[in-house]
Amino acid sequence: MLKIEDAASDNFKDVPSPCRYCLYWQTSGAYGEEMLKPEMEQQKREWFNKVASEFGTCIKIAYLADTPIGFIQYAPAKFFPRTKEYVAGPPSKDAVFLACLYIASKETRRKGLGTIMLRNLLAQLKQSGFKTVETFAKKGSAENPSGPLELYLKHNFKIKSEKDDFPLMRLEL
Repeated sequence: MLKIEDAASDNFKDVPSPCRYCLYWQTSGAYGEEMLKPEMEQQKREWFNKVASEFGTCIKIAYLADTPIGFIQYAPAKFFPRTKEYVAGPPSKDAVFLACLYIASKETRRKGLGTIMLRNLLAQLKQSGFKTVETFAKKGSAENPSGPLELYLKHNFKIKSEKDDFPLMRLEL
């Protein structure tokens, strides 16, 4: 059974690898992993604490049989500098930006877990009073950490802007 929890200081360690130390959306410009993983994880924790204090919950962890297997990262686009670099963007200021919806283990992909995770997030955002969600989805790749285009289309997201292989998707909640 899939269990989805909001990340907090006590379970942040459960964020699956590589998500725990990925800073792609939190940075801009050339992206590499020059820092050591512990340094990257510390920066991710600092980002998480800042966003949590200004916006609220911004990371969810999905557990399958008590093993962390999935990760969702979301907040207003202002917390994700990289969004300005996408030609189909930037995301709207009124939207929550879904930066990542990722199943870390390849063995557990394509089993409907991403759908459950997405539905959980959308229900929480709607209940919290948010009206729109936007994300960049990759065309033709189910392996992209943002989530595949087909997943979002299946859940009534519409293409808001399409200028390359990463269209900006939008859902009115």
